Amino acid sequence: MAGKVFLIIWLSFGLLLSSCYPELSVQQYDKLRQDIAALDTERRGLSGNLTALKAKNAETLAYVAFLDKLATTQISKKILEGQFDADAVISASVNLTEMAKNLGDNEIVYFLASMKPDNESQTAQAYYKIIEYCMKKIKQNLAE
Repeated sequence: MAGKVFLIIWLSFGLLLSSCYPELSVQQYDKLRQDIAALDTERRGLSGNLTALKAKNAETLAYVAFLDKLATTQISKKILEGQFDADAVISASVNLTEMAKNLGDNEIVYFLASMKPDNESQTAQAYYKIIEYCMKKIKQNLAE
């Protein structure tokens, strides 16, 4: 008797499973494989786009960090009096040049090299050119 009950349960379970998972035709199976391949191709493309976006965001953040470091050179009593603090920028130029080289940006390195302690107007001009240039690069990265 227990064997018959077990057989009935086993057959019922088998029928239940076969009704839940119907067999696929060859055409349905091929279509499913094509869909999975297309989704995998799309996933790889999106993964590549994500990697590119991460790189652009990292570059943008590096420019923002550079601008922050550059702007902090102008926090002094001199700037409160409405004057440009050329000495502060020049004293920070070694660190700023290192940051610019890490960015791989020779334009900024060029502008930093043009800053001279004896020529405040040229130093101020280079300072503002660097800000303008960095803002342009940030805008380009954000637009892409």
